[in-house]
Amino acid sequence: MEAPEKDRSHWPQAKLGSFDEVRAYRIRQWQEAGCEARLQAAWELVYDYWVGMKNLHPDELRLQRSIANLRRRAG
Repeated sequence: MEAPEKDRSHWPQAKLGSFDEVRAYRIRQWQEAGCEARLQAAWELVYDYWVGMKNLHPDELRLQRSIANLRRRAG
């Protein structure tokens, strides 16, 4: 399975002088990105690991419906 080519031209760039500045810059970026962007990035990491590194089929990442019925216990 061939990995899709990713366009990273929209990624922000900055010239920073130290690792502490880089860390602060990255933290600020993620805080400004919002929940949807963080969730999308997390899903991309999971997908890339599952498909790219483990060579498994992406359909296996879907929710499984192995439980047909749930019942609450009395008591």
